[in-house]
Amino acid sequence: MKLLWILYIKLLLSSINVLCNITSCNSPGQIDKNKILTICQKIKNNVSPNSHVYYPPSLNYYNNTYHYSISSTNLSVCSVVPCTAEDVSIIIKIIGENRVPFAIKSGGHSLNPGFSSTAGIHISMQCFNNVNYNPNDGTVDVGPGLVWDDVYKQLQSYNVSVLGGRVVGVGVGGFLLGGGYGWKSSQDGLGIDNIVEYELVTPNGTIVNVNNQTYPDLYFGLKGGLNNFGIVTNFKMRALSQTLVYGGVLIYLKPKIDDVINAVVNFQKTNQDPKAQILCDFTSILGVFAMNINIFYDAPVAPPNTFEVFTSILHEGELQTQSYLSLVQAVPVFISANMRGRFHTISVTNISKALMEKVRDLYINYTLPIIPSTQTVVTFSVEPFLSSYFNKSQGGAYPHSPSNPLFLICLQFGWILESSDQFFINVIQSVADTLLQTAIEDGQDLGGLKEILYPNYALPNTPLIKMYGSNVDRLISIRQQVDPDNVMCLTGGFRFY
Repeated sequence: MKLLWILYIKLLLSSINVLCNITSCNSPGQIDKNKILTICQKIKNNVSPNSHVYYPPSLNYYNNTYHYSISSTNLSVCSVVPCTAEDVSIIIKIIGENRVPFAIKSGGHSLNPGFSSTAGIHISMQCFNNVNYNPNDGTVDVGPGLVWDDVYKQLQSYNVSVLGGRVVGVGVGGFLLGGGYGWKSSQDGLGIDNIVEYELVTPNGTIVNVNNQTYPDLYFGLKGGLNNFGIVTNFKMRALSQTLVYGGVLIYLKPKIDDVINAVVNFQKTNQDPKAQILCDFTSILGVFAMNINIFYDAPVAPPNTFEVFTSILHEGELQTQSYLSLVQAVPVFISANMRGRFHTISVTNISKALMEKVRDLYINYTLPIIPSTQTVVTFSVEPFLSSYFNKSQGGAYPHSPSNPLFLICLQFGWILESSDQFFINVIQSVADTLLQTAIEDGQDLGGLKEILYPNYALPNTPLIKMYGSNVDRLISIRQQVDPDNVMCLTGGFRFY
């Protein structure tokens, strides 16, 4: 208990900046802690017995506010766990009336400080953990408080799945509100292309079911527009048929890296099977440079030679038939849990050899030398999909149109010391800038609004226009209609203001 109090005091001091720096969007600035405590108590007095309010140093409080990255964790005055949409409505009304900073956490996987944490009132969605398969209309109701491995586990017995995350520990809410790239994306598009309806508590506390018929503009905004329009309490998703799958992780050491790069480029050029998918990680194992090729085929057995360009190169690991859940659990997770960290990204039109070689060179010459002295964890992930996945686009806030097919490179850094934050943020931005310049020099047309960045990977200072392009003005207008009192200004994230 003493250790918990020490941790609380330490993080509370660092969290004061959050209260002082929330100055945009007509935010309240610094709030008196005693006032926030009073509001926490008001919430407790008004919600049903199903919902809960916790305070430090209780274990429930720490479990609620815990994030994957320690730099994303702020110590709130209290944590609130609503268990009904009606209680969410009560909570958001009280917060809006009192202009209190708050945060909404699903899985806690965001690495951007303040995006799902606060020094004010923390709302944990963990109670919204329903997974209900509806065979009559071929949909699945999924609660935002789950992580994807739990969703897949509950759907296994029905031989169905949904378009969700590719690794363990990723929360449903943030993934689906930001876009959602999954193993089945080449077949079925993004997560947002598979959402039939949202149950949403709007910033004024109204509970609405949002689909393309009831609220078409709001439906558009929720598909990639993050937490700007209220609090989602249920996602109704299209159920996807799911058999056993084939795949695994193949690991290659430095002498074979050039061969693997050629294999990735060749696979990207020649593969026409939407069931075949790879994820390419440049990483290090105990300070030794390596590449992981994560392989997925959406059937119990892959056709002959589908992945021969990879299996023919000397490697560790094996491919096998397994459940979808087992494959997701086998994919290496970015091992920076309980470290400080950031993601960033670039988008390109072609996974070219020149680009892959620059990723390799930057990792070996720029980042690998700093890993031993700083205990840094670094992974550069190249994400090739079939360009046909854009044909599955159902539109939405996050632009992913067949007229501008883009592929992602995700840059992931984890480190120990808070004093190193700005150094690593500068490094990750420099790597992204260099890779973008390489792609442009390689003949890729990424000028103007063509290089759209994926919001769930982007650094917190990324301009809205770089993620939402020509949709920004429409999204600001939708936000003004649904949140005229700027309640969602009181929480963190990319804001349409």
